Amino acid sequence: MIQPPCREGTHPTNPAMSSNYQEIIDRQIESRKAFGRMMLNWRLSNGWTQYTACEWAKVAGFEIISYGNLSVLEQGKAGELRQKAFFQLQELNRRLDNGKDLLAISDTKLRKLVENAKPILHESTNKPWDAVDFWSCYIGYLEVPQRYRFAVAPTLSSKAAKQLCNQWRYIFKVVLKQAIENGESAFDVLSTFVNFAPVEMRSSFSAMLLGEDYTPSQLQLLWIDGQYLPEAWMREWDNS
Repeated sequence: MIQPPCREGTHPTNPAMSSNYQEIIDRQIESRKAFGRMMLNWRLSNGWTQYTACEWAKVAGFEIISYGNLSVLEQGKAGELRQKAFFQLQELNRRLDNGKDLLAISDTKLRKLVENAKPILHESTNKPWDAVDFWSCYIGYLEVPQRYRFAVAPTLSSKAAKQLCNQWRYIFKVVLKQAIENGESAFDVLSTFVNFAPVEMRSSFSAMLLGEDYTPSQLQLLWIDGQYLPEAWMREWDNS
C-alpha cells in the first residue's frame, strides 16, 4: 500500500472500509478517477495546457510531475503514486497561493497563465491543499472540492476549433480510404461513424466529417465529463 506523506498527529481512517477485497479495489478505482477529473478540471479552469506547469517549473526552478504522467493521472490510470508526486503538487499549489516566482517568468503569456490561476483550497477554510490533502483525496479519504467535480469546457479560438475538427476528419479519412480499398461504400462508412452519435447530433457530426467545422460555441456544448463527444463517438466506433 502507498504510504501517506507524513504529518505529525495525522492518522487518516476510513470508517466505510469493507473487508470485501473487490469492494476495496472498486472504491480505489473510483477515487483515482475522481482525483483525475479534479486535476483535469483544475487545469482547464486555469486555462492551462498539459505543458504549462512544466514550463513554469522549468523557469522557476522547482520540480513538478511531467506532462506525460499528468495525462495518465488525469485519466485516473496512474496506479500507485510515489510520495514525491504529492509533494510536487503541494509545491505547485503553494506557489499559486502566494504568487511566488512571477518575476522569474519572462514569457508574457506564461506569466499571465500563472497570475490568473487559482490553487486548490479547502472549501471551509480557504487554506491551500498540501501533500497530505492531495494524497487523502487520491485514496478517497477527502472529497474533491465542489468546483472541480464537473468538467469545464476549454475556451477555443476559431483556429483551434478548426484544428480539432481537422484531427477528427483525418481519422475518418484514413478509415474511409481503407474501407473503400476493401470494397465498402463511402456512404456506409459515414453512416457507421455518424450512428454512434445521438439522433439530434448526427447532422452536425456528419457535416463536420465532410468538411464543415464546428464553431467554438458548438464545441463547448459537445464537451461532456472531460472530453469532446465526437472523440467519444469515434472511440466507441473503434471499440465496436
